[in-house]
Amino acid sequence: MQMYETIFILDSLLAPEEIDKIINRVKEMIETNRGKVITIDKWGKKRLAYEIQKKQYGFYVAIEFEGEGPIPNSLEREYNFNDKILRYLTYRYTKNKIIVRNKEVEAKKNQPVISEIPEVVPEEKSKDTENTKSKDTENTKTEDQTPVEKEVDNA
Repeated sequence: MQMYETIFILDSLLAPEEIDKIINRVKEMIETNRGKVITIDKWGKKRLAYEIQKKQYGFYVAIEFEGEGPIPNSLEREYNFNDKILRYLTYRYTKNKIIVRNKEVEAKKNQPVISEIPEVVPEEKSKDTENTKSKDTENTKTEDQTPVEKEVDNA
């Protein structure tokens, strides 16, 4: 089986239910042609690089799937008949891309899950009060001095 990815841009003014309906239709088409959907990635509403059918925004969706030859052709036929799909692109992964993707998936599986959140321990009050006292005495000392005396003390 070959591995493919199809990316399509929907009209951004569609209701979320309609977007889900179109995504489910594409998923069903893949599965009826003996394909297997791996991931469905909704990228969301984004600004288009240039206007398409007088629209400046589109809703992006990416679907990774495995399948045989006729699936991309049937998907493109569906995309052409559906007026709500502004643009589409379907491409086949190369062997190198599949190897890199599998390594990334394995790396994500092997990452440890952080289950504990470190507790914030408050500092001791005695240290805080000593620091504030010394800062207060320094501030009052510099406030009572004239600008000339401050320069002499700093030199």
